[in-house]
Amino acid sequence: MRLLFDCTELSYYVENNGHRAGVFYVALNLFNELKRRGIDITFYCDFRRYYFMKNISEFRDIPLITSNSHINRLIARILYKTKDFPYIIKTALTILFRIYDAHFYRKNKKSITEIEEFDLYFSPFTPPSKDIQDAQIPKFRMLHDVIPVLETGMAKNAKAWYYKVYNTINDRDFYFANSECTRLDVLKYFPFVKTENIKTTLLGVNENFKPCKSDEKKKYVFSLCTLGKRKNIIFAIKNFITFIEKNKIDDLYLVLGGSNWKVFEAELDRTLKQYDKSKIILTGYVKDEELPKLYSDALMFIYPSWYEGFGLPVLEAMKCGCPVITSKTSSLPEVIGNAGIKIDPKSDEELINAYEKFYYDNFYRELCAERGIIRAREFTWEKCCEEMLSFINEKLNQPIK
Repeated sequence: MRLLFDCTELSYYVENNGHRAGVFYVALNLFNELKRRGIDITFYCDFRRYYFMKNISEFRDIPLITSNSHINRLIARILYKTKDFPYIIKTALTILFRIYDAHFYRKNKKSITEIEEFDLYFSPFTPPSKDIQDAQIPKFRMLHDVIPVLETGMAKNAKAWYYKVYNTINDRDFYFANSECTRLDVLKYFPFVKTENIKTTLLGVNENFKPCKSDEKKKYVFSLCTLGKRKNIIFAIKNFITFIEKNKIDDLYLVLGGSNWKVFEAELDRTLKQYDKSKIILTGYVKDEELPKLYSDALMFIYPSWYEGFGLPVLEAMKCGCPVITSKTSSLPEVIGNAGIKIDPKSDEELINAYEKFYYDNFYRELCAERGIIRAREFTWEKCCEEMLSFINEKLNQPIK
């Protein structure tokens, strides 16, 4: 069986920025697991990212296709050639070509015919192109959350980045939800989706995440996320400072890992100016190979997000034996179970109490670390992929090989 795998997220493989985050790693791990099983895979890429993907050496053994439209290929070349231009120029071009994609894109019959030669299309995140939508081929897609819908409602303007993500959901295609919370939200906000057409497949965690304590002497609380408003990181900062001042602790730091969204930079800077900056360490983007050590050496991990479709960093921290404080909202309880402390992400008191519990109660901190390691064993990419393939086989009435 021939699988057309949407690799658009993988096109960020060599870029150390906010795009190389949760959905990127989902795409990468699912691809690796499918490849390990010997499945016949061909990549499909959004035309705007085609040359980015084409020039990644790690994926050159996988066939790659995109739109056959000459104008789309021209746009793809422009975007690739200008990749090192100033941020404002790249942003302007991205917006311009997004408008083109929304209003002026013409479906390509040759592309549609090529797509229909495959047995199914699977996307780990990227919404299907107009060519994919028009092709008569079974379509399977992973939905990670409905956060933009919760925050601002359904996108009406095609210039909104999430317009295609949600406006392409329909009653014909098949979907994977990365948590039961996400599945229920999809059924609530997209009631036309058939219950039997969406399946919960919990994500996995890589084997390179494991306890690996070093001789690090500095004591710190660790947090990892793309630094944006929804991650509630200002709440974590404010209450960390209150916690150390209240308890007269002068040897503990808050380490914030992850890239910063441009729209959030000013607010974060204003917050940091209010406090002792020497106690807050911003690492920026953290390389994959450095993460297990950062998790393992941390006294605790804090992830007070208001809403998550899954919350992969929580699982990574647990796998490394780092006790976790996270929110009791959305999907996060599905991940952490009883392996850490769950708080109201709006309660200063609950977060300060959690900081104190882990800081002063060594037995409980170590107990949660051990519970996290045990619980993390339940989440594997092999299991996630197995459940996805089982669902695909059920819907296609034939095994995928």
